[in-house]
Amino acid sequence: MVRTMNAFEAAEQNGKTSDLYAKLEGLVNSQNQSNDKNSTLIPATYLRVTVLA
Repeated sequence: MVRTMNAFEAAEQNGKTSDLYAKLEGLVNSQNQSNDKNSTLIPATYLRVTVLA
């Protein structure tokens, strides 16, 4: 059986939601190229990651 789980579902199950949020917020802040403090600009290439457990 294959089950798809997003990062927040996994973090909730492991009690790490706040850790994930902090890491994502830090990533967005470090990669944001917008000159406007009210918007976000992060050029990206689509990347698919598959984790097998």
